[in-house]
Amino acid sequence: MRHRTPGAIGIVAAAALLLTSCAVQTAPSAPSGGSTTASATLASVPGFDLSDGVIHVGEMTALSGPIAPSANEQVAGQQAYYDIVNAKGGIAGKYPVKVITADNQYNPQLAVQEYQRIKDQVVMLSGILGDASTEALLPILTQNRAVALPSTQSSRFTAQENLGMTFTSYQSNVWNALSYLFEKGRISKSSTVCSMVQADQSGQARQDALEHAGKELGFTVGPKTEFAPTDTAFTAQIQTLKTAKCDLVVFGGANGNVPNVVAASTQLDFTPIWETEFFSIAQSFKDTDIATYLKDNFVITGLAGDLDDTSIEGIKLLTDKLGKTPTMQNVYGFMQAITATTILEKAVELGDLSGSGLMKAMDGLGKIEYLGLNGDMTYGPVAKRLQPDTSSIFSYDPAAPGSLKALTAQYVAPKGRGPGF
Repeated sequence: MRHRTPGAIGIVAAAALLLTSCAVQTAPSAPSGGSTTASATLASVPGFDLSDGVIHVGEMTALSGPIAPSANEQVAGQQAYYDIVNAKGGIAGKYPVKVITADNQYNPQLAVQEYQRIKDQVVMLSGILGDASTEALLPILTQNRAVALPSTQSSRFTAQENLGMTFTSYQSNVWNALSYLFEKGRISKSSTVCSMVQADQSGQARQDALEHAGKELGFTVGPKTEFAPTDTAFTAQIQTLKTAKCDLVVFGGANGNVPNVVAASTQLDFTPIWETEFFSIAQSFKDTDIATYLKDNFVITGLAGDLDDTSIEGIKLLTDKLGKTPTMQNVYGFMQAITATTILEKAVELGDLSGSGLMKAMDGLGKIEYLGLNGDMTYGPVAKRLQPDTSSIFSYDPAAPGSLKALTAQYVAPKGRGPGF
């Protein structure tokens, strides 16, 4: 078993970089940071007026609708990190960051409308919530040579020059979780492992990881069942999974699906291990009838470790800034802002905050570290980029912060990263 433990944050050779105490980028050559020479070459671009020096970034998320509470926590996490940046003068110590929000309501058509509304007000999008919204915006971003950071883990976006990734892929999260459970004896070669995933590319990503794990670990891969994000009835899927005697189900859904999934499972007396990701869990579940089922049956992948563990540098910074224990969604947004800040720092160093300049900046970066919140994201030329390969793994515990109790932090499958993960 391999674990990634948070190491000391490396010091970039050019001490002029703003946030050596918060996020480190290891570039192919030692960067000059926000030097006077590089800054003097900056020109005004959409989202940045040299006369006031404010860099505007856009956050495209579901500010309204059923997933608004968790989406707004992401916004708060981003803002917390930008507040730290701005307290030190801003990007390169002199260009403050201001966030302009846009409400896609988790709807790709609205995402396109909202992007058209704000595109000339921002230098980049520091978040796009949802695979479908990212897919809808990608052709426009490509045409406009604009840059965005998807709020998603889909590895298919890693090779897109207009997109900057931050998080461990869906595939790696499934692979790591199944490897951990196999190592701990909770599944074995005699197990049947099935899936219940959305009928889209994110669902297929999880299925790909499940099939890879089946080959590597030797268990039987059972039925794949699918659903739409807005579905509320799951009896047919649960009956299929029960009939197949599934010992574990890889679940790819949001927290809005979970109560009905648990209701159908309880009705049919179906109690496998459910493997899922943190955004399937709402804090409000701890006060409902489904909490006991979740505690007995759910294993969850996420970031960092215990959310009140301030020995993790990123958790301490975020806790201090928010004045309370953060949620996992706060951590998610905080990490995205680290990525955006590092890209903007490099772009200022290169003297170009245009979309083309930001893409050149991403090509010129090495690894971005996340203060112990996750493994490194590898940038550089787009063909060489790699998402982190670590997953923190949790049980459901209503008494724990965010109802998540860390079983292991920064875990990597002993057999390493899977193909294309």
